[in-house]
Amino acid sequence: MTIHTVAVIGSGIMGAGIAEVAASHGHPVLVYDINADAISRAIDGIRTRLESRVARAS
Repeated sequence: MTIHTVAVIGSGIMGAGIAEVAASHGHPVLVYDINADAISRAIDGIRTRLESRVARAS
């Protein structure tokens, strides 16, 4: 089975974690949440953690 895009409903701790793992494995990710602020926080956290991983690997 080929994964084209991963959609995550909810951007709390668990949703953000699922989105982060999928993104770190190269999958395009869509995150849906009723609260726009929660999505922003999740994206900021994911970005920070992924950038940190890249910096450590370099």
